Amino acid sequence: MRFSLGFLLAALLPALFPTPASGGPFNPENLPDLVDRMAPSTVHISTRIDQRRQFKAAGWGDYLQYFGIPEDQQTGSLGTGFLIDLEGHLLTNYHVIEQAAENVAVDIVVTLKDKRQFGARIVGKDPKTDIALLQLRDKSGKPPSMMIPTRIGDSDRVRIGEPVIAIGNPFGLDYSVSAGIISSKNRNIGQGPFDNYLQTDAAINPGNSGGPLFNTKGEVIGINSAIFSRSGQFGGIGFAIPINDAKTVLESLKKFGRVRRPWLGVITRQVSPTLAYMYSLPVDHGIVILNLVDSAPADSSGLRVGDILVEINGKKIKEGIELERELGRLKPEDTVQFTIQRGPRRLKTGVKLEEFPPQLNRVREGVI
Repeated sequence: MRFSLGFLLAALLPALFPTPASGGPFNPENLPDLVDRMAPSTVHISTRIDQRRQFKAAGWGDYLQYFGIPEDQQTGSLGTGFLIDLEGHLLTNYHVIEQAAENVAVDIVVTLKDKRQFGARIVGKDPKTDIALLQLRDKSGKPPSMMIPTRIGDSDRVRIGEPVIAIGNPFGLDYSVSAGIISSKNRNIGQGPFDNYLQTDAAINPGNSGGPLFNTKGEVIGINSAIFSRSGQFGGIGFAIPINDAKTVLESLKKFGRVRRPWLGVITRQVSPTLAYMYSLPVDHGIVILNLVDSAPADSSGLRVGDILVEINGKKIKEGIELERELGRLKPEDTVQFTIQRGPRRLKTGVKLEEFPPQLNRVREGVI
């Protein structure tokens, strides 16, 4: 039996180049139809300053009203978000709505694809993962009608080289579309202990923040969040929060308005070879405790300044970020087991964790 070269290639190519796990074969001819299906779930987020509230405390409210100064003022575009259910919930970046979160005189305004505008309240926010959950309400206090939620994908199945599409509002240009591929995964770009970004070459610019990164099935696999650029504009490298990371905090944001994470109440420094040599430390890795917060879990459990944390639940600790990540996998009510180096002695101790005090989220200085 004879086989043509074309037949052999047709048989071998699927084995050599399998279809991406979370998306189908990328056919540019189908892109317009795909965008038509995905765009309505994407929203434009901006703010409105309520001058009545802003100036009332300073006693200028009547003065502004007398001279006919407008009561509110629309500001420029902040970013993008995407609907996730029929209850009006949408996801975006925390840094997109940070101004509104910190200023009661700033209202969030969300514009849908069909140009309808609605106010949105902040249901929950998590600065550490840069994720915020909002909810739309119409004038009657109900979820708006005729919303189209997006389909949520599985970012764990994303493959490097897989085609992706970004939809957002760069520089206030509503519903701009760009396409590219996944350039890399698990990127740490120095934004925090939970860095785990998808890297893409799909064009992402200021205003795209909080918007969806879709696969070729039309599923959201990431939240566009950051760019690497020397000019402040797209330079070929963008980063998206994996959607599975958002899934892990979503229920906590809905229920508590924040992510309940445990803390130890310690200020630490990583043990380096230089530090170990200078102070004749008995170990060359771990995290040395520099200070303790009074009555915090570490203090209450008997840990001391100078103790070196070398293991957490049997896993070696080499960097502070590893300690914070491991704690992030636990609940505030859990008890964690540490192996510590105290002088020449190697000890094991348990620490009953507590919730990280919400008031310290923005003022803490390296407290874990």
